[in-house]
Parts: sequence; structure tokens; C-alpha cells
Amino acid sequence: MSVERPLAIYLRVSTRKQETENQSLAIEQWLASRGLSWADVDYRLEDVESGTEDQRAGFQELWRLVKEGKVHAMVVFEISRLSRRQRTLIDFLYDCVEGGVTVYSVKESYLAEWLREPRARAIVVGLLSILYDLERQMISDRTKAGLERARMQGKTVGRPRKQIDRREVDKLVRLGVPRSKIARMFGVSPRTLKRRLVEWNVHQ
Repeated sequence: MSVERPLAIYLRVSTRKQETENQSLAIEQWLASRGLSWADVDYRLEDVESGTEDQRAGFQELWRLVKEGKVHAMVVFEISRLSRRQRTLIDFLYDCVEGGVTVYSVKESYLAEWLREPRARAIVVGLLSILYDLERQMISDRTKAGLERARMQGKTVGRPRKQIDRREVDKLVRLGVPRSKIARMFGVSPRTLKRRLVEWNVHQ
């Protein structure tokens, strides 16, 4: 099967602790199976952000390319990399279909062919969006349950609270040192410093 050009590749991970390398290798193998390489890719777009966030720079650029007819095909590792928001995924895929952009998914190999079939298109897009929305909710529920279990066991949840010398801060405040400078001195954000000052009833 020949792949249309111009071709875009989209990669996404949720946090900086994760890497796009696994997705990249899988897509590289997919390209090779069709006689292509990274040199044949016209646009490579990446995001390090949750799929529930629509305003991702790479994703928005990809969507712009689709709307402006600047790509004829795109490849993703799996459809959930595009978005985990039901409405967003539906709108994006329909824009692709209407613009004649073929969407290839390494994991969902059937997708490109099914989206070409008018009778199957609406069913496929609807089912995919529902399934990914359900998966997102399940992940969220498992995370909340895990945090609640940790709290009940007396474990610290989240990042540890940064220690700030109250007496030293109080002294600096009384000397008129700007809060932004005090925050930098103790390695915290101005917002964190402000919360501590409110807790300690310290006023500048």
C-alpha cells in the first residue's frame, strides 16, 4: 500500500518522564514495511502533554496542516495519541476525512481502510472516541483509588512540602526584601511563598 504525501508523523507522551522513543521506533518499522524512512516524512510533530489537553502546540499545528490541505496522510502510534477527549477526536478525524487526509495507526491497522468506507466511518469514529473516553475515565478512577488507599495507609501523597525557615523569611520581609527575591532565595515559587506567609500571618 502506497502512502500519500505530504506525510506527517505525530508523537505524544503525557509527561517528561516518558519518552517518545518507543512510538518513534514502532513508526520507523511501519514506514520501512512500506519502503519509506524518516527522510520521506514531511512533518514530524511532538507533544509532551496529557491527551485531555486540546491546546497542545504539536497537535494544533497538525490540525492546522489538515485544515489547510498541507498534508495528505499522517501516522500515529495509536489514535489515543491524538486526543483522549471524545469531541476533539471526533472533530479531528472528521476534518481528516473531509479533507481527504488518510490517518494511519500502527496499533489500529484497520483504521485507514475503514475510514475510507462511508458506511463504516461514523460508526468507527464514534466507537473509538467512546472507548478512549472510557479508558481515560478508568485510568482516572484507578489513580484516585490509589491515592485514597495511600492516604488511608498514612503515606505522603504528592510532592513533599518544601521546608522554609520561617524566622529567616520573617526577617527578610521586615527588611523590605521583595517577595519574588525571597522566593528565589529559598527555591520556591512566589505563589508558594505567598501561601506560607498567609499561614504564618506574616505581612509585608
